[in-house]
Amino acid sequence: MEAQFDAGYRKHLDWHKTHDDPLVWYGWYVTHGPRMGMFIDGSFGAPFSAFDQRVALADDVKDADRNVAPYADAAFRSVWRVRRDLSTGTPLEEWKPSAMVQVHTYKVRLGKAKQFEQIVKRMRTVAEASGANAKGTFTWYEGIGGVDNEFILMVARDGWGAFDSPGDLEGILSTIEDPTTRRELLSGYAAFVEDVSSEVWRYRSDLSLGP
Repeated sequence: MEAQFDAGYRKHLDWHKTHDDPLVWYGWYVTHGPRMGMFIDGSFGAPFSAFDQRVALADDVKDADRNVAPYADAAFRSVWRVRRDLSTGTPLEEWKPSAMVQVHTYKVRLGKAKQFEQIVKRMRTVAEASGANAKGTFTWYEGIGGVDNEFILMVARDGWGAFDSPGDLEGILSTIEDPTTRRELLSGYAAFVEDVSSEVWRYRSDLSLGP
């Protein structure tokens, strides 16, 4: 069924291409984690207003129903805002997808989002100072639709060798040399985060549509 889905999705991307869709569409397969085997696609780098001006939306839906829907069931749909103030870089918004992405989803406790963001800002500072981001750019997204109080950290990875470098919030904070600062930040992390899940996604250029 995966082969049929891939072929149908390619046909649907051809529809977007022939209709001069200005939006960028990336596709990944989840290779490790809770949703292993799932295909995930998304559009990045466009303002939200661009989705008020979708190209031939009714025909888009019809084409997807014809070429994609017979081979897959939609599992979820969510909306995220890129947080440049928390990130060390934004490769997807710059149309530079990596071969793999390490994805961490953080469920933040109610009323603790601002405190969580302050810890993430410290993570960015530590990652830039230590060079940890040299093996993977850290990009943060804040959920604003379809999710509840969640943040996603996407770490660009060129290959498995890049995984030697820490790629999660707790791992980066644990590298802080000053024991008092390290302990305070890790305590805050434990207090503000309710749950975290981690996945690895592999980029499929043949199932993507770039500029």
